[in-house]
Amino acid sequence: MIKVTDNSKWTAPTPPRRRWFAGLRGFITTTLLLAALLYGGVYVLSLMDGFRAMLEDHLKARLDLKVKIGKAWLTPAFNLKFEDITTENFGRKSYPGVQIQNGYLEWSLHDTRGWHWPRIQRVIVSGVGVAFAPNDAGRWEPTPLAAIGQQVADWCGFKIDAPKPERTPASRLDQKPAETAKPTDNLLDSVQHALVEVANARLVWWDADGHELASADRLRLVLTPLLLPGREIKHCWLRIAEARLADGRRAHDIRCEFFDLDTQKMMLEFRADWLRGNGGAISNAPPVKSSPADSVP
Repeated sequence: MIKVTDNSKWTAPTPPRRRWFAGLRGFITTTLLLAALLYGGVYVLSLMDGFRAMLEDHLKARLDLKVKIGKAWLTPAFNLKFEDITTENFGRKSYPGVQIQNGYLEWSLHDTRGWHWPRIQRVIVSGVGVAFAPNDAGRWEPTPLAAIGQQVADWCGFKIDAPKPERTPASRLDQKPAETAKPTDNLLDSVQHALVEVANARLVWWDADGHELASADRLRLVLTPLLLPGREIKHCWLRIAEARLADGRRAHDIRCEFFDLDTQKMMLEFRADWLRGNGGAISNAPPVKSSPADSVP
């Protein structure tokens, strides 16, 4: 009997390489790397002066006023933060202007309501000052904020007449004449689905001669959208520490809270301590009903 011994080792055949898997892995790796580079590049660019200048140009075109921004940058989540926004001539009588000490804008990438994407989801501003002044076209400036100011005045019971057209304020005669009236640009249209929080704000209305028509100090406002089946309503919460009118009346601790149902408002609370110029108390003035053209959507 012959015994054959084979000391060689048996090895299994090597399976063919999965080239499609290697290609997919390379594609994913390359895509993630490019996305990381793009993310980092955009974030770094937001820290440069060019990003701030771009925002200044955008606000200038929107407000029709020269704007200076102290600081502006994107967060890691690509939300916007800014500090020290001031328009030219802010604080001068008969001049329109805006000032914001701190602000934060949060975006929503998954909200596709309407045609604007990405949509602003939350707006928080503090240390706000807005001065309204008439132009010779018969409009309040800054125009995008005029409807907001008018609505606050109505909620507080103010009666601020619309400025007369073709009357240039005496302190602004050195400026070039205003062009024909532009279509109303309501800033609330851009944030109608967003949560809006305003803290420590002051609003003032000037007439053409530099006299103060009305003012609202230490204003706090919270607008909260509530999405219900088939409709969206807004909850408004407003507090004003002190308000003054040109006729000498003034009010303290104005409180206003209601639901905005588009076609009507459901008032939950409205009260204020109104005083005459000599300090005597007067009855609470009800909110002046705004016309459909002046109402805020």
